[in-house]
Amino acid sequence: MVVELLLILVISVITLLAVIKKRSRFVDSLVSNLSAAPPSQDLALDTLLDVAGRFYAEKNYLSAEKAYLKVLRVDHKNSLAYSRLGFIYSHLGNNEDAIECFQIVADTYPNAASYHNLAMMYFKTRDYKKSATALEKSLDMEMHVNRLVNLARIYRIMNKFDLQLEALKKAHHLDPSNIDIMQLLAEAFIHEKDDKSARVMFTRILKVDPKNNRARLALQTKSQLKNI
Repeated sequence: MVVELLLILVISVITLLAVIKKRSRFVDSLVSNLSAAPPSQDLALDTLLDVAGRFYAEKNYLSAEKAYLKVLRVDHKNSLAYSRLGFIYSHLGNNEDAIECFQIVADTYPNAASYHNLAMMYFKTRDYKKSATALEKSLDMEMHVNRLVNLARIYRIMNKFDLQLEALKKAHHLDPSNIDIMQLLAEAFIHEKDDKSARVMFTRILKVDPKNNRARLALQTKSQLKNI
């Protein structure tokens, strides 16, 4: 029985390797065709991007990486390829290359999303200063609740509590009924020893969520509010 299972496993691995090798040869042939037939280069490039996209959707990151690298040989400014490579390298734990790819996208095609992706990679590598700077640039281009919350958390890690409070107030203004944001804002008020504002925020939380234990316990405390 064990021998049969081992045999099945070996056959499965060989089959998988054969499929990957076949797909890799297909990608190589596409790139060869690009060089051989310049008039149809755009069409062939679209086909190569489609193949790379399918590999990426299947989470076949090694094949997707190879395909997107070949895209860049043909179109060295292709922002989609750089962006996808950034996510691929992040998944594979190659943080330096991921940051480089996202930085290229941000420098070449600066927009809110590109700076947000760069910020999250810097956060992943615990470079909080650069992460905050990239998120600030992203928010300058487009206000977004989740990005404001992420920025507030980074400010807290950096002990910049005044900036944390400012970011949370902006997030609350954009989404005033979001309990998670109200909770973070109340905790920030407590940290800044602004009990009055914290109580106001906990009261608002209870109006939205009457069963919220954290808010209920905080408002029952007559002395100075503390983290519970």
